[in-house]
Amino acid sequence: MKSLRPLLLALLAAACAAPLTAQPKPAAKAVEPVRLAFINSSAFLDETAGIKQLVRATQGLDLEFSGTQGELSLLNEKLRTLVGELSKLNLDAAANAQAIADKQAAGQKLQQELADKQHAAQEAYAKRAQEVQAPITAEIGTALRAFAKERNIDLLLDISKLGDAVVATKDGLDLTADFVGAYNAKHP
Repeated sequence: MKSLRPLLLALLAAACAAPLTAQPKPAAKAVEPVRLAFINSSAFLDETAGIKQLVRATQGLDLEFSGTQGELSLLNEKLRTLVGELSKLNLDAAANAQAIADKQAAGQKLQQELADKQHAAQEAYAKRAQEVQAPITAEIGTALRAFAKERNIDLLLDISKLGDAVVATKDGLDLTADFVGAYNAKHP
């Protein structure tokens, strides 16, 4: 056993002394500089400086649903009036028990009607907005890609979707106004 000890020590020393550089190192991939810019798509809906085609479509939707909005406002006002009447009746609850019960039932019915109509209006508006705006937004997406390619931009970000993730930027990286101007010139 003692004669094996020097042999084991010699093998261990040889293993430790083996050059560690004999293992191949992965080659570092070179990263090319990237041309980066951003746009702010929330500015596309600005009535004065936005994309005119998109602004007109949105204004048309608002006009189309103005009657529904008026009806919902009227129902909401009726509900507020009913709540006011109910609070007056509650001052003398014992004498007005039946009137309070009637007003509460009417209020619950009106509240449910308002909620149902609001839900239906939201669904109808979303569906109609998709029908009207989807072709425009698809065209804007295509134009954005062409815009970036024309300017040799490798990465174009939409800052409105990044929220607070962007803390500071270098002047000149925001191409929103340039894009809107170019788009409006091609799509009056």
